[in-house]
Amino acid sequence: MRNSFKLIVVAVFGIVGLGIFLAGVGAASNISGGAAAGIPLPTPPANANAAKPPANAPASTPAKPPAGPPAGGKTITKSFVLGKDSLSEYGEAPFDHENHAFKNYSPDGKSLVGCVECHHTDQPKSALKPPLATSERDVVLTIEAYQASSQKVSECRACHFQEGNVPDGKEMPKATYTEGAKSVTKTLNNELAYHINCNTCHDAAFKLRPELKKKAGFATTKDCTICHKAN
Repeated sequence: MRNSFKLIVVAVFGIVGLGIFLAGVGAASNISGGAAAGIPLPTPPANANAAKPPANAPASTPAKPPAGPPAGGKTITKSFVLGKDSLSEYGEAPFDHENHAFKNYSPDGKSLVGCVECHHTDQPKSALKPPLATSERDVVLTIEAYQASSQKVSECRACHFQEGNVPDGKEMPKATYTEGAKSVTKTLNNELAYHINCNTCHDAAFKLRPELKKKAGFATTKDCTICHKAN
Protein backbone atom coordinates (compact mmCIF):
# COMPACT_ATOMS: atom_id res chain seq x y z
CA MET A 1 0.00 0.00 0.00
CA ARG A 2 2.84 2.38 0.95
CA ASN A 3 4.61 1.68 -2.37
CA SER A 4 1.39 2.37 -4.27
CA PHE A 5 1.08 5.73 -2.53
CA LYS A 6 4.65 6.65 -3.54
CA LEU A 7 3.93 5.79 -7.15
CA ILE A 8 0.83 8.01 -7.17
CA VAL A 9 2.81 10.98 -5.72
CA VAL A 10 5.62 10.54 -8.26
CA ALA A 11 3.11 10.35 -11.11
CA VAL A 12 1.32 13.53 -9.99
CA PHE A 13 4.56 15.53 -9.70
CA GLY A 14 5.69 14.21 -13.08
CA ILE A 15 2.48 15.38 -14.77
CA VAL A 16 2.68 18.83 -13.11
CA GLY A 17 6.33 19.23 -14.10
CA LEU A 18 5.59 18.25 -17.71
CA GLY A 19 2.74 20.75 -17.80
CA ILE A 20 4.99 23.58 -16.61
CA PHE A 21 7.68 22.65 -19.14
CA LEU A 22 5.20 22.59 -22.05
CA ALA A 23 3.69 25.91 -20.97
CA GLY A 24 7.15 27.48 -21.05
CA VAL A 25 7.87 26.08 -24.49
CA GLY A 26 4.52 27.33 -25.75
CA ALA A 27 5.16 30.84 -24.46
CA ALA A 28 8.60 30.94 -26.08
CA SER A 29 7.12 29.77 -29.37
CA ASN A 30 4.53 32.55 -29.31
CA ILE A 31 7.19 35.21 -28.70
CA SER A 32 9.59 34.06 -31.41
CA GLY A 33 6.71 33.36 -33.79
CA GLY A 34 5.38 36.90 -33.34
CA ALA A 35 8.76 38.41 -34.21
CA ALA A 36 9.14 36.18 -37.27
CA ALA A 37 5.65 37.11 -38.45
CA GLY A 38 6.68 40.76 -38.54
CA ILE A 39 4.46 42.04 -35.73
CA PRO A 40 5.22 45.81 -35.49
CA LEU A 41 7.57 46.78 -32.70
CA PRO A 42 7.08 49.98 -30.70
CA THR A 43 9.18 53.10 -31.20
CA PRO A 44 11.98 53.49 -30.12
CA PRO A 45 12.65 50.19 -31.90
CA ALA A 46 13.21 47.20 -29.67
CA ASN A 47 16.00 48.90 -27.65
CA ALA A 48 18.39 46.40 -29.16
CA ASN A 49 21.36 47.65 -27.13
CA ALA A 50 19.63 47.16 -23.78
CA ALA A 51 20.58 44.34 -21.42
CA LYS A 52 17.62 42.08 -20.60
CA PRO A 53 16.52 41.72 -16.96
CA PRO A 54 16.88 38.33 -15.25
CA ALA A 55 14.16 35.83 -16.14
CA ASN A 56 12.90 35.76 -12.54
CA ALA A 57 12.90 39.55 -12.10
CA PRO A 58 9.57 41.25 -11.22
CA ALA A 59 7.74 42.81 -14.16
CA SER A 60 8.38 46.28 -12.74
CA THR A 61 12.17 45.88 -12.73
CA PRO A 62 13.61 47.95 -15.61
CA ALA A 63 16.34 46.53 -17.81
CA LYS A 64 19.77 47.69 -16.66
CA PRO A 65 21.55 49.51 -19.49
CA PRO A 66 25.15 48.65 -20.27
CA ALA A 67 27.72 50.93 -18.66
CA GLY A 68 29.33 51.51 -22.04
CA PRO A 69 30.04 49.92 -25.41
CA PRO A 70 30.74 46.18 -25.59
CA ALA A 71 34.37 45.27 -25.04
CA GLY A 72 36.53 45.10 -28.14
CA GLY A 73 35.78 46.21 -31.66
CA LYS A 74 35.07 49.71 -32.91
CA THR A 75 33.90 52.44 -30.58
CA ILE A 76 31.56 55.34 -31.29
CA THR A 77 32.51 59.00 -31.10
CA LYS A 78 31.83 60.12 -27.52
CA SER A 79 30.73 63.67 -28.32
CA PHE A 80 30.65 66.13 -31.18
CA VAL A 81 29.10 69.39 -32.31
CA LEU A 82 25.77 69.63 -34.13
CA GLY A 83 25.07 72.48 -36.51
CA LYS A 84 28.76 73.07 -37.15
CA ASP A 85 29.29 75.93 -39.64
CA SER A 86 25.59 76.74 -39.29
CA LEU A 87 24.36 80.09 -40.53
CA SER A 88 21.88 80.20 -37.64
CA GLU A 89 22.07 83.11 -35.25
CA TYR A 90 21.95 80.65 -32.34
CA GLY A 91 25.27 79.00 -33.07
CA GLU A 92 26.39 75.40 -32.57
CA ALA A 93 25.09 72.73 -30.17
CA PRO A 94 27.33 70.22 -28.37
CA PHE A 95 25.96 66.66 -28.33
CA ASP A 96 26.87 63.83 -25.94
CA HIS A 97 26.70 60.84 -28.28
CA GLU A 98 27.85 58.31 -25.68
CA ASN A 99 25.17 59.23 -23.13
CA HIS A 100 22.42 59.06 -25.76
CA ALA A 101 23.66 55.65 -26.89
CA PHE A 102 24.26 53.91 -23.55
CA LYS A 103 22.00 55.52 -20.96
CA ASN A 104 18.23 55.26 -20.50
CA TYR A 105 17.39 58.30 -22.61
CA SER A 106 14.01 57.17 -23.94
CA PRO A 107 11.24 59.73 -23.21
CA ASP A 108 10.04 57.72 -20.20
CA GLY A 109 13.61 57.22 -18.96
CA LYS A 110 13.22 53.44 -18.74
CA SER A 111 15.14 52.22 -21.77
CA LEU A 112 17.76 53.01 -24.37
CA VAL A 113 17.06 54.91 -27.56
CA GLY A 114 17.57 52.70 -30.62
CA CYS A 115 20.38 53.81 -32.96
CA VAL A 116 17.94 54.12 -35.88
CA GLU A 117 15.96 56.81 -34.11
CA CYS A 118 18.68 59.14 -35.42
CA HIS A 119 20.49 56.97 -37.97
CA HIS A 120 17.23 56.21 -39.75
CA THR A 121 18.80 55.09 -43.05
CA ASP A 122 20.64 52.28 -41.22
CA GLN A 123 17.83 49.73 -41.27
CA PRO A 124 16.23 47.44 -43.87
CA LYS A 125 13.79 49.03 -46.31
CA SER A 126 11.04 46.80 -44.92
CA ALA A 127 11.44 48.48 -41.51
CA LEU A 128 11.01 52.05 -42.80
CA LYS A 129 7.86 53.94 -41.92
CA PRO A 130 6.63 57.02 -43.84
CA PRO A 131 7.97 59.58 -44.42
CA LEU A 132 11.29 57.65 -44.26
CA ALA A 133 12.25 56.21 -47.64
CA THR A 134 16.01 55.60 -47.79
CA SER A 135 17.65 52.37 -46.61
CA GLU A 136 21.41 51.89 -46.57
CA ARG A 137 21.72 48.76 -44.42
CA ASP A 138 20.26 45.23 -44.53
CA VAL A 139 20.03 44.90 -40.74
CA VAL A 140 18.87 47.26 -38.01
CA LEU A 141 21.84 49.22 -36.70
CA THR A 142 22.92 48.35 -33.16
CA ILE A 143 26.27 48.69 -31.43
CA GLU A 144 26.94 45.02 -32.10
CA ALA A 145 25.99 45.36 -35.79
CA TYR A 146 28.23 48.42 -36.07
CA GLN A 147 31.20 46.58 -34.57
CA ALA A 148 30.67 43.50 -36.75
CA SER A 149 30.45 45.42 -40.04
CA SER A 150 32.89 47.46 -42.07
CA GLN A 151 30.00 49.57 -43.40
CA LYS A 152 30.21 53.24 -42.54
CA VAL A 153 27.36 54.93 -40.68
CA SER A 154 26.21 57.93 -42.70
CA GLU A 155 26.36 61.31 -41.01
CA CYS A 156 23.27 63.51 -41.04
CA ARG A 157 24.93 65.86 -43.52
CA ALA A 158 25.19 63.08 -46.09
CA CYS A 159 21.57 63.94 -46.94
CA HIS A 160 20.57 66.89 -44.77
CA PHE A 161 22.88 69.57 -46.12
CA GLN A 162 23.50 73.02 -44.75
CA GLU A 163 21.21 75.57 -46.38
CA GLY A 164 22.90 77.02 -49.46
CA ASN A 165 25.51 74.27 -49.56
CA VAL A 166 23.91 71.43 -51.54
CA PRO A 167 26.53 69.50 -53.56
CA ASP A 168 26.13 69.26 -57.35
CA GLY A 169 23.87 66.39 -58.35
CA LYS A 170 22.31 66.15 -54.89
CA GLU A 171 18.86 67.17 -53.71
CA MET A 172 17.74 68.15 -50.23
CA PRO A 173 15.09 65.85 -48.67
CA LYS A 174 11.61 67.27 -48.13
CA ALA A 175 8.84 66.45 -45.68
CA THR A 176 5.12 67.21 -45.68
CA TYR A 177 3.38 67.65 -42.36
CA THR A 178 0.45 69.44 -40.75
CA GLU A 179 1.03 72.87 -39.26
CA GLY A 180 -2.17 74.04 -37.62
CA ALA A 181 -4.90 73.34 -40.16
CA LYS A 182 -2.56 73.46 -43.15
CA SER A 183 -0.49 70.84 -44.94
CA VAL A 184 3.04 72.20 -45.24
CA THR A 185 6.02 70.91 -47.24
CA LYS A 186 9.44 72.00 -46.06
CA THR A 187 12.99 71.29 -47.06
CA LEU A 188 14.69 69.14 -44.44
CA ASN A 189 17.98 70.96 -44.25
CA ASN A 190 20.55 70.22 -41.55
CA GLU A 191 19.06 72.63 -39.04
CA LEU A 192 15.45 71.51 -39.40
CA ALA A 193 16.35 67.80 -39.35
CA TYR A 194 18.21 68.24 -36.04
CA HIS A 195 15.39 70.28 -34.54
CA ILE A 196 12.73 67.75 -35.46
CA ASN A 197 14.72 64.82 -34.07
CA CYS A 198 16.01 66.45 -30.89
CA ASN A 199 13.01 68.59 -29.96
CA THR A 200 10.42 65.88 -30.54
CA CYS A 201 12.20 63.52 -28.14
CA HIS A 202 12.99 66.17 -25.50
CA ASP A 203 9.44 67.56 -25.55
CA ALA A 204 8.03 64.04 -25.11
CA ALA A 205 10.42 63.42 -22.21
CA PHE A 206 9.41 66.68 -20.51
CA LYS A 207 5.72 65.81 -20.87
CA LEU A 208 6.28 62.48 -19.13
CA ARG A 209 8.86 63.73 -16.64
CA PRO A 210 8.49 67.47 -15.86
CA GLU A 211 11.24 67.17 -13.24
CA LEU A 212 13.78 67.00 -16.09
CA LYS A 213 13.58 70.80 -16.28
CA LYS A 214 15.77 70.87 -13.18
CA LYS A 215 18.45 68.75 -14.82
CA ALA A 216 21.45 70.75 -16.01
CA GLY A 217 21.65 70.85 -19.80
CA PHE A 218 18.13 69.54 -20.45
CA ALA A 219 16.14 71.64 -22.90
CA THR A 220 12.79 71.65 -24.69
CA THR A 221 11.72 73.37 -27.92
CA LYS A 222 11.51 76.70 -26.09
CA ASP A 223 14.98 76.57 -24.51
CA CYS A 224 17.21 77.39 -27.47
CA THR A 225 20.17 78.83 -25.59
CA ILE A 226 20.54 75.81 -23.27
CA CYS A 227 21.68 73.67 -26.22
CA HIS A 228 23.06 76.34 -28.54
CA LYS A 229 26.30 78.04 -27.74
CA ALA A 230 26.77 81.44 -29.37
CA ASN A 231 29.53 81.65 -31.97
